[in-house]
Amino acid sequence: VRRMTRKAELIVSGLFGVLMDDPRMLPPQYFDKVRTAPDDRAARARVVADYIAGMTDRYAIREHKRLHDPSELT
Repeated sequence: VRRMTRKAELIVSGLFGVLMDDPRMLPPQYFDKVRTAPDDRAARARVVADYIAGMTDRYAIREHKRLHDPSELT
């Protein structure tokens, strides 16, 4: 259980970090929210967190791999 919990933490924090650094990686409807939100880190964090919260486990794992694995070209 601890191993799986740690993996989940790494996936979520990895996704959060990448998407906070470059919100253009968000789907268009979420990126639009970032663009129209007040220009502060808290507003961006809320949008990114909402996006991640809506992910299924499998989708989060797939997105993390896509964003972090150099062999994933898409």
